[in-house]
Amino acid sequence: MNYCPGTAVGSHDPRPAPRGIPGSARFWVLFAACGVACALVVLKPVLGVGIVGGLIGTCVMGYLIATTLGGKVEPVILTWALIFPLGYYFLSFPRERSIITLDRLLPVALLLAIGLASRDKSKRLPRALRRCALAWIAFLAVAATSLLRDSNLVSGRLLVDGFCLPAILGWVVIRDFRVEENAATLHLVTSLMAFYVAGIGVAEVVLRQDLLPLPGGEITFAGALARPNGPFWNNDVFALIGLVTFFLLLFLRNLLGENVSLWRRVFHCIGLTAALATALMPMFRSVGISLMVILLIAALSARTPSRRLAGFALLLVCVLAVSLVSILAPDTYADRSNPDNVYGRLAEQMQTWHLFSSHPLFGVGLGRFTETVNGDTRYLAFYDGVRSVNSPHNILGGILAETGILGFVPYVAAQIALFLVFWPLRRKREPRARLAWTYFLYIFLAYWINNMTLASGYSSDLNLWFIFSIAVLYKYSITENAASAELFGRAGRP
Repeated sequence: MNYCPGTAVGSHDPRPAPRGIPGSARFWVLFAACGVACALVVLKPVLGVGIVGGLIGTCVMGYLIATTLGGKVEPVILTWALIFPLGYYFLSFPRERSIITLDRLLPVALLLAIGLASRDKSKRLPRALRRCALAWIAFLAVAATSLLRDSNLVSGRLLVDGFCLPAILGWVVIRDFRVEENAATLHLVTSLMAFYVAGIGVAEVVLRQDLLPLPGGEITFAGALARPNGPFWNNDVFALIGLVTFFLLLFLRNLLGENVSLWRRVFHCIGLTAALATALMPMFRSVGISLMVILLIAALSARTPSRRLAGFALLLVCVLAVSLVSILAPDTYADRSNPDNVYGRLAEQMQTWHLFSSHPLFGVGLGRFTETVNGDTRYLAFYDGVRSVNSPHNILGGILAETGILGFVPYVAAQIALFLVFWPLRRKREPRARLAWTYFLYIFLAYWINNMTLASGYSSDLNLWFIFSIAVLYKYSITENAASAELFGRAGRP
C-alpha cells in the first residue's frame, strides 16, 4: 500500500478543495473543441488548418513565454529540439537574408530565463571546460578581427550563427538543463523530429524536387536518384544531423533503461530508423566511411564475443549493401564512385593551401573563401586534370585559409580541449561516465570524419545540434547519481 505522511484512509481533509473547472467539464470542453477543429478541417480545409494551426501556435507560444518568465530553460530547449529543422523555412523573417530566426531567438529566451530564474546565479563553467572555452573565445576574437578589414554582413552572420550561438546553447545546457529528469521527453521529441525530417527527405526523393526551398539551397542528383536536403540548406547538413541524431537516440535509450513501455520502444525504433535513413539518403561516401569506422570501434570494444561477432556481421552487411547498390542503381553508383569527385577534392586542398600561403597570418576573412578565389587565376589548382571547386571541402582548411594561422591554432586547440574533457571518462568505473564517453566518441568521429571532406562545420544548424548533443552527454556525466552515491556511501561505511 502506498502511504502518504499526514493522511489516513477515510480521514477528512479540512482544507477546501481547489476551485476550477471539474474534470468531466474539462473533458467535454476539450472534446467539443476537437470536434469543431475536425469539422473545420473537413469542411473548409484551408480555413480549418489555418485556425487550428494558429490556435496551437498561440498556445505553445503562450506556454513558452510563461515558462521563460518563470526561469525555466527546459521547455524552450525541448521545443527547439522538436521544431528547429522547420524554423529555417517557416520561422525566418524576412525570407531573404533573415534577421529574425528561431536560432537567434533561442539564446535570447534562454538567457532571459536564466536571468529570471530563482536558482543560484553564481554557477561557473566546470573547470574541465575552461580551457576549451578560452580557446574558443580566442578563435572568435580572431575571426571577428578578420571581418574588420572588409565589412561583410554575410560573414558577420556566419560568425554569430555558426560559431557564437552554439557555444551559448552548450553553456546553458551544461549549466541548467536537467538531463535525467527530461531524458524521456527529449527522447520523444528527438524521435519525432527524426521522423518528420526523414519523411520530408523521402518525399523529395520520390517527387524529385526541393519541397522546402531556401535561398541558396538546391537539390542535387546522383544519376537518376535525388539527394535530398530536407528542411535544410544543404544535403550534407541534412545527412550529418541525421547521423548525430542516430547516436543521440541510442544514448537517450540507454538512459531510459529496460523498464520502458511498448509504445516507447516503438517510437525509439521509428526514430532510429528515420535518423539512419536521413544520414544515408544524400549518399555521401564520408557518411558511409564514418559509420563503418564507428561500427568497427564498437565491435572491437565489445566485451562479449556475441556482440563482437554481431558488429563484424553488420560491417559485412554494409559491404554487401554497397554491392547491391552497384547492381540495382548502376548510374547512381557510377556517379558516387567517380574518381573525378575525389580528384576535385584533392585539387581543392591544393587551392586552399595556395590561398593560405598568400595570407598566412590573418587569412582572407571568415566566409570569404569563395569570394576571393572566384575569377582569380592565381588560386587555380588541378589534380589529374580535374579543377578545384572554389569552395573549401575541409573545415580545417577553410578555417586556415580564412582566419590564418592565428585563427587556426585556437580553433584546433578548442577541438582538442573538448576531446580531452571527455578522455578521462573512459577510465572511470561509473557506468554513466563510460556511457557518455562512448557516445561522445561516436558523435565526435561522425562530425569530424565528414568535415575532412565537407565544410559542414560552417552551418549553424549542424553546429547547434552537434554542440547540444555533446553538452547533453557532458551534463549527464557530471551529474551526481543520488542512488549510486548512496550505494557507494553505504559500501564505504564500516
